[in-house]
Amino acid sequence: MTQHLILGEIDITPLLKAKKQLDNALAVAQSPLEKTGAIKSFEFCYELAWKTMKRLLAQKGIETNNPRDTFRQAALNHFIASPEPWFEFIRRRNLSTHCYDEDLAEEVFEWLPQFRDTLAEFIDTIGSLS
Repeated sequence: MTQHLILGEIDITPLLKAKKQLDNALAVAQSPLEKTGAIKSFEFCYELAWKTMKRLLAQKGIETNNPRDTFRQAALNHFIASPEPWFEFIRRRNLSTHCYDEDLAEEVFEWLPQFRDTLAEFIDTIGSLS
């Protein structure tokens, strides 16, 4: 397996794999079960993305303790364009994990293409770090 390292030591291979799984899930998701799988892929990607941002910030000597602070600092350090979409992703992730309701699941699912695109921008940005 090839490792994808940024800044010499941060391995983003799990994030890339999770993003690919999300892409695949969104390409085929039609049934409730497939949509549930896509939502689960979103949850994995979300967790890996904010923790990757946290590690990148730590490399710069910036410590954060939660996703909201991490997204603010990631924007200030140009890893992401704005924290605002990421704040909405926090809300969507919380909706998806605290209880299962078909209407809530559909609401989260409808946001997944926006999340995928925002995640892709983040990955492209950090992919250029050396």
